[in-house]
Amino acid sequence: MKRFVCLCMVLATVLITGCKDSLYSGISEKDANEMLSALLRRGVDAEKVSEGKGLYYVAVEHDDMIRALDIIRENSLPRIPFKSLGTVFSGDSMISSQLEEQARFAYALSQELSDTFSKIDGVLDSRVHVTLVQHEQSSGITTPPSAAVFLRHTPNSPVVNMVGEIRETTAKAVPGLTRERVTVMLEDYREKIFPPSLKTQEWYENPVTMIGFGMGGALLLVVIAVAVLFKLKYISFGKFGNKE
Repeated sequence: MKRFVCLCMVLATVLITGCKDSLYSGISEKDANEMLSALLRRGVDAEKVSEGKGLYYVAVEHDDMIRALDIIRENSLPRIPFKSLGTVFSGDSMISSQLEEQARFAYALSQELSDTFSKIDGVLDSRVHVTLVQHEQSSGITTPPSAAVFLRHTPNSPVVNMVGEIRETTAKAVPGLTRERVTVMLEDYREKIFPPSLKTQEWYENPVTMIGFGMGGALLLVVIAVAVLFKLKYISFGKFGNKE
């Protein structure tokens, strides 16, 4: 019985996506839902299908593949997962140099800040590059820490009014960093892939019009047939009448 149910589920999945090609596979349900939303809102017929073990894939019609790829690229999908400080430094039993530790710490801070800013409504892509304080022993020059923040966002995102808060958050997250050494770059995302315009339906493509024409044509044929039969009957009656 269980095998029969599983077989039915597999067949149902095949029927649902039988005419579609896999656009992206091995993604989480959250990423699949974001892709699905972006595609459907732009007129692409897409399906989200479970692969099991919490993974999904998104399928689209073969003819929509190029357009679908452009849409997910424009929307920076799927989102790149960020690493936390705990992930970067977890389970590290090897002895690292001070320079390596500093580089890893800078990377971890960049990941944490990128993840934080990606949560702002309308932010499509978030990148933060952190440089910690550097001491050059040969010259004795010390370079203070700095940070560069890049955010790609939709036109109506509140991030355009949050540059000050972004600088403040970045400065407080990095030891020794000041607001003045935080650069924020915002890119206003302008959509280039739009839903296809609705095609004006010709009269011969409208099923209601075609049914009307069909019924009218059938009625005309009936009228012509009745007229012909009536005329033939009249002629035949006239011939027999003349013989009598």
